[in-house]
Amino acid sequence: MTPLDNLTAAFELLWEAKVHLSRGTEGLDADLAARIRGVHGQVAASRDQLQHLLIELQARHPPAVHPPPA
Repeated sequence: MTPLDNLTAAFELLWEAKVHLSRGTEGLDADLAARIRGVHGQVAASRDQLQHLLIELQARHPPAVHPPPA
């Protein structure tokens, strides 16, 4: 896998973690739910940072252009 592939997979996992953390607060007491929402915010911020890095990586290293078949 390329660095772009690995970072894209990490971004997707952070997205999934955010979704599951949101669902994980259902039915919990207010204190624990608030603490989980704090983790949710950290994961969301990390996901956003990674998204910006992915955009930067793509700009620096555009996909290779393959020559047309002969």
